[in-house]
Amino acid sequence: MVDLHVQQPGIGEVRLLAPALSASADRKIVMLQPPHAPQALALAAMGIEPSQVLWLRATRTADMLWAAEQVLKSGSCGALLFWQTQIRNESLRRLCLAAQAGETLFFMMRPLAAARDPSPAPLRLALRPRAGGLEVDFVKRRGPQRNEPLFLPMTVGPARHQPQLQPHYAPPAPIEEPTSFSVAH
Repeated sequence: MVDLHVQQPGIGEVRLLAPALSASADRKIVMLQPPHAPQALALAAMGIEPSQVLWLRATRTADMLWAAEQVLKSGSCGALLFWQTQIRNESLRRLCLAAQAGETLFFMMRPLAAARDPSPAPLRLALRPRAGGLEVDFVKRRGPQRNEPLFLPMTVGPARHQPQLQPHYAPPAPIEEPTSFSVAH
């Protein structure tokens, strides 16, 4: 379980998780209570197949918590992303135990103010948007304390599709476009 505390939803929290999500995309990825409808083109640009994403919404908090726990216990999904504004401590503990018992990546997105509340999550990060990326504060982690925030540049497109030019690299000459073409029947 990773507890992500976001200044506001949609600041790049899904893009931050894209490498982990695309690596676990051989199984379904569940988005529970996302603040915005998942966009197929954006998911595809991050290397996540849109058909592998399940979008779940519930009207009652009890139903949301039940769905999250079932996803974590089933082991049929690669990842669960759960946006929740308020959650009781005992519910958070239940979800953490279910995540520890299974093999599903679990990311809980909560408001930045929730970083002051206790949480059983072994990793808690506070995310704030900055020009060109995200600032990440380590609220809780295993190992030594880190007092300085970490800046992560966030590119618009997937970095793996952007060519890295080497100093001695000369790009090939552009391919000329045909002036006309015919279609064989």
